[in-house]
Amino acid sequence: MDRKLDDFFELGPKKRNNNKSNNSDSKKSRKKLKSTNLDEFLPEEHINFFKNLRIGSKRIARKKIEEV
Repeated sequence: MDRKLDDFFELGPKKRNNNKSNNSDSKKSRKKLKSTNLDEFLPEEHINFFKNLRIGSKRIARKKIEEV
C-alpha cells in the first residue's frame, strides 16, 4: 500500500444504486400501521376502568361548580 491519505479522501464514500427507487424525487413511503383493538390485549377489568374514566371526565367537565 503506497497510497497517501489524500488518495483515500478523493475516492469518497461509495454510493449505492437501488433498483427499487428509480425516482429520486419520490420520498420513501411509510407503511401505515394497522389499527389495534385494545380489547384483545387488556383484561376486561382494565377496559371497564378506562371506560368509566372517560365517562366520568365528561360529566365533570360539563358539571357546574355549585360550591367552592
